Amino acid sequence: MKQIEVVDPGHGYMLNVLDDPLIRRAPLAFVKRMGDKYPENNIAYGGTTMQEVLRALIDRCEYVKKRIPCRQTRATSTLMMFCVWLFEERAARRHGRRPPSIMEAVFGETCPSCGHVG
Repeated sequence: MKQIEVVDPGHGYMLNVLDDPLIRRAPLAFVKRMGDKYPENNIAYGGTTMQEVLRALIDRCEYVKKRIPCRQTRATSTLMMFCVWLFEERAARRHGRRPPSIMEAVFGETCPSCGHVG
């Protein structure tokens, strides 16, 4: 099976799919915006954020942990929670807001326009 395919560097990917003979690849698209804050972007389109993907992966870890508990899955989940917090802390700082707690960053409500908590 080949590695992920980069469709649009930093924004669009095709990921491998297992156990489905009809679907071999699935798309993953990150939001792409234009403007002063997004240098070199000459096109914009909708997509998700790294935080949202990490939140899904954290949920997946919780699912797996309940069935096959192990320290590696627990540690991985904790590390991903910390990663979400780092992204949200950076966004809060850039927007002049109070940084969220780690629990707010991972489980808090997100803004429908910017995708960040707070």
